[in-house]
Amino acid sequence: MKDIIVVYPVKETAMAIRALIEKGGYHVSHICALGSTALEISQEKSRGVIVCPFLMRDMSSAELAEALPVDFDVVALSKNGREQYMGNMITLPLPINSNEFLQTVGLLAASKSSFTKRSESDNDYITKAKQALMSIKGMDEMHAHKFLQSESMKSGKKLAQTAMDILDNLA
Repeated sequence: MKDIIVVYPVKETAMAIRALIEKGGYHVSHICALGSTALEISQEKSRGVIVCPFLMRDMSSAELAEALPVDFDVVALSKNGREQYMGNMITLPLPINSNEFLQTVGLLAASKSSFTKRSESDNDYITKAKQALMSIKGMDEMHAHKFLQSESMKSGKKLAQTAMDILDNLA
């Protein structure tokens, strides 16, 4: 079973999420308030699942997902009301459906590998596409990543394929 880390700035919310996860039969190994802390913890673990808000105090869930080691997944809880699957991150709408949430966390925690693994070349395409968007379109890194995610969702393609398509169109 993978480590489950809950990241929430409000302690009561973090404890409520932990209680829900543990009521579902899973163990939460860490609770923290910042994405950077979860990132530090992940460096000491071999694999895990991080449950966090879509936007944290110090970073977005997308930035966290991208920075995590292989075999880590993120379940981001979002106020925008849409369910999305992007790379190693799943976004679930708030308020959460307890059954759907536990099913998602349980599936990720029980799987032997990451929800979707990216190869090094895929990461390179994504980084290059973000850099191109930042340079040509004047986006910051977070907006470039969100743009890639949005285009990936619209097209139904993986994030790396969307990055390749964007690089081809900009060339």
